[in-house]
Amino acid sequence: VTWEGLGCPGYRLPTEAEWEYAARAGTASEYAGGDRLDEVAWYDQNAGKQTQPVGTKAANAWRLKDMSGNVWEWVWDWYVESYKSAGSQDPTGPASGSRRVVRGGSWLYVAGSARVANRLRFAPSYRGDFVGFRLARSYP
Repeated sequence: VTWEGLGCPGYRLPTEAEWEYAARAGTASEYAGGDRLDEVAWYDQNAGKQTQPVGTKAANAWRLKDMSGNVWEWVWDWYVESYKSAGSQDPTGPASGSRRVVRGGSWLYVAGSARVANRLRFAPSYRGDFVGFRLARSYP
């Protein structure tokens, strides 16, 4: 798979920056949708050791659900320790790497993994029942 850019037609994985922007929804909340974790996320202490039905927790300010907890979400970017050097205007991360970024936390991980600022990485070939994805579409 190759990166066709932010203006590509059709659907794609969001960049890490796009994912965080959508999760934050113009707020400074610790989790996507608020600061009360049990209201917005499934994580190791409340999920019963399994993925939960989508949309059963509160939405964030932009009506997006499940951006904190339930399953880690793949994003396009290759992992680097700090993405702050990428700039703040539509960064897309490094051109290559060995692991891709996942965001949002999951039912298998502790509460802190569901923080909007938290990030993890997996090899692109990794598969698990606590990892999923959310698609983005460039406009127009």
